[in-house]
Amino acid sequence: MSPGTDGSTASTVRRLIAVSPPPWGRLAGALGLGVAASAATIGLLAGSGALVDKAATRPGLGAIAGLLAVVEVIAFARAPLRYAERLSAHDAGFRALAGWRVWLFDRLEPLSPAPLRTWRSGDVARRAVADVDALSDLYLRALGPLVLAIVVSALAVCVVGVLVPGTALVLGLALVVALVGAPAIAWSARQTDAERSAAGSLHADVVDLVQGAPELIAFGRASVQLDRIEGATRRLADSSRRRARANGAVTALVAACMGGAVTGVLVLAIDALRGHRLEPIMLAVLPLTALGSFEVVPPLAAAASGLAEVVTAGRRLLALDDLPRPVSDPADPQAPPTGAPEVRMQDATLRYGPGLPVALDGVSLALPPGSATALVGPSGAGKSSVLNALLRFWPLESGRAMADGVALDAMAQADARSLFAPVDQDAQLFAGTIRENVAFARPDASDADIDEAVRRAQLDEWVAGLPSGLDTPIGERGALLSGGQRQRVALARALLAHRPVLLLDEPGAGLDAEMAAALLDDVLGAAGERTVLVISHRREEIERFARVVEIDAGRVVGRRWGAAEPSASPPP
Repeated sequence: MSPGTDGSTASTVRRLIAVSPPPWGRLAGALGLGVAASAATIGLLAGSGALVDKAATRPGLGAIAGLLAVVEVIAFARAPLRYAERLSAHDAGFRALAGWRVWLFDRLEPLSPAPLRTWRSGDVARRAVADVDALSDLYLRALGPLVLAIVVSALAVCVVGVLVPGTALVLGLALVVALVGAPAIAWSARQTDAERSAAGSLHADVVDLVQGAPELIAFGRASVQLDRIEGATRRLADSSRRRARANGAVTALVAACMGGAVTGVLVLAIDALRGHRLEPIMLAVLPLTALGSFEVVPPLAAAASGLAEVVTAGRRLLALDDLPRPVSDPADPQAPPTGAPEVRMQDATLRYGPGLPVALDGVSLALPPGSATALVGPSGAGKSSVLNALLRFWPLESGRAMADGVALDAMAQADARSLFAPVDQDAQLFAGTIRENVAFARPDASDADIDEAVRRAQLDEWVAGLPSGLDTPIGERGALLSGGQRQRVALARALLAHRPVLLLDEPGAGLDAEMAAALLDDVLGAAGERTVLVISHRREEIERFARVVEIDAGRVVGRRWGAAEPSASPPP
């Protein structure tokens, strides 16, 4: 938890309100409309009772015309008041929800990929969608109904107390029992942090099953994953049944309290009528007023459940805010170099966490402008760690990474990353069209720019043969494309970014040797004057490069410079 917070319900609610306070004016307006709508409900019941009592004496239409008009006005106003209250409350809640979504994105962006490396994507997605959606109940189903219940109950007790003082005690006692007992029962059956975490894990398991179905089936592990999902589903179903039983208990308690209040008020009203302390017309008004006052109790029980879900979801989201940020912008960032910079690492040491072994151990290398360099080594040698250091995903423990002599950690993160166009071995594509995925690098790019990037990535002939061309959907994570097509779409996106340094991490991963060689040739041909750093563990691919750096166990263990490179004292 952040300093000064203890993870309690009150602390969590305070932090959530501080993150995205609602438009208080709209929320106050919604509360006023809610009180008016509830008062109209009570008034409609009480007025109808008075009208029936009055009409029972057959006084003539003229004698009840005024009362009848009042009842009609209340009946007409009740629905618009309730609608306006819901509209205003939802408007306030959704405005706050927008603030939480923006806040979450601002928190997630600097946490990726470093602190989130151990988090399952399905769990993060559930927090970003379901948990954020649950926060809307903070104002709609939690705080609003609580204030409304207190205000309306107090008004109802005052009304009956003015007519027959003893009824205030009976109604007040019944309302207190209902207003305290119903939320207490609902709170006792609330969804716990463990249950919501289990729901997040279930969501992640389902995502893993869907995305990894071919591999799970191939290795005979699909049944294990299905059994795991089924077990988690049963446990969550048990929790749902427990909450259903609690809802039944709440309904029974509210019915008992309402019945006791109406009966008690009616008995006292009859006694007051016999003692000539109450007008006969009011005999039906008092019990119906008591009946109407219980309209605010069931939403209060739902508010307790809603608040529990909000607190649980809020803790899960605030846990993201509490993650340490290994990389931050300097107080006075330097401007990035212009043009094609020389990128250099000098005695760079990188460690992914306290107590963990070093991933880079004194690595030095240089990427001259316009050069093409291959970084080779076995899996786990530290190749991808070089990219993580250059992209400022992780801070260096010692040493420096520079561009034209300016330290990358002296620049703002966005400025440092603007020098590089990375293409990961698992190209991240989105459920959209080819055009949208390529244009993701530069949303303001013209159609001509997109066409040029597609041509240079050697995708133009394939795209031309598609019925919808660049507007062809590619499916979730590019599921409708082959491995080579996915890599080329990612390459087109990197080329469209028009950044001076291309960083390619295993561009031929998942492809056969012939396709990988063709893709690599296209990459080098499309790079133009850009600097290129290609990571590969395939020895046969390095023959295309005049500059080769070999890394193993986080250290540079070999270099090779081609004839085009300086023969004396090559750069590190």
